[in-house]
Amino acid sequence: MAANISLDYAEIERVCGVLDDAVDSTLVPRMQEAQKEVEALLNSGLVLTATSPALEAKYETFTTNLIAGANAIKEYANQFKEIKKSIENMDADMAEKINAG
Repeated sequence: MAANISLDYAEIERVCGVLDDAVDSTLVPRMQEAQKEVEALLNSGLVLTATSPALEAKYETFTTNLIAGANAIKEYANQFKEIKKSIENMDADMAEKINAG
C-alpha cells in the first residue's frame, strides 16, 4: 500500500532554495535592470514631452507589480518550510509521547 504522507526534507530545502534564489538572484534583479534601461531610453532615446514621463510612470508601476508577484514565489517556499517544520515537530512530539508511556 502506498504511503499517504511522504516528505523528503532535503528535497524540500533544495526546492525552497531554488525558489528563493530565483527571486533574489534572477527575477528581481532582471526586472530592476529592465526598468533602468526603460528609464534611460525614455530620457535619451525616446523623448516625448508628455508621453515619456507617462510611459516611465506606467513602467515603474508595472515593475513594482512584477516584483511583488515574484516575491510571492518566496511565500510558497515559506509555506513548504512551515509544512516541513510542522511535520518534524509532530513526529518528535508523537515519539516523545510514545516513549514516555
